[in-house]
Amino acid sequence: MTQTTDDQLITRVKSGDQEAFGEIYRRYRPRVHRFALKLLCDPDQAEDCTQEAFLKAQKGIAGLHAALSLKAWLYSIIRNEVFEHFRKNRRNGHLEDDIVWKGSSPHEEVVAGETTEIVQCAIAELKENYREVLVLREYERMSYAEIAEVTGDSESSVKSRLFKARKALLNKLKPFFGKDQL
Repeated sequence: MTQTTDDQLITRVKSGDQEAFGEIYRRYRPRVHRFALKLLCDPDQAEDCTQEAFLKAQKGIAGLHAALSLKAWLYSIIRNEVFEHFRKNRRNGHLEDDIVWKGSSPHEEVVAGETTEIVQCAIAELKENYREVLVLREYERMSYAEIAEVTGDSESSVKSRLFKARKALLNKLKPFFGKDQL
């Protein structure tokens, strides 16, 4: 049996087939949730944002244009939910745009010396808009064009933020792994 394409599912949903939206949910929920979890670093908040994003997707799918990929559209919705969550929970105003890190270093937070934990903690400490592009590129394997579509930025802006995020991450991890291991 061949898999139904995203375009076919969208057409079916637009014609009133709710089972088709269920298939979209099953197909994309794990990826969308993983993205939210990587940005939020909190399973409960990621679940809330994921559910809200799919509710909005279900309500708005009738207006989805064929030129926009379903994947990018869903990632845009979850991105908006996550950043709305950040805005609601921001405590002391905005950080300067040039500041990449927030919070403490991975060394202060990580007692165990496992590589994966140290890297995950370092990624979690990146400012949200830097962490976002890094997660989309490295974990979700999106192209620069797809990331630009999700974030609403230009490809050059995405590349610039990704460069800054990687550079900051490398600098943050040097004390743990040394120059030769990175």
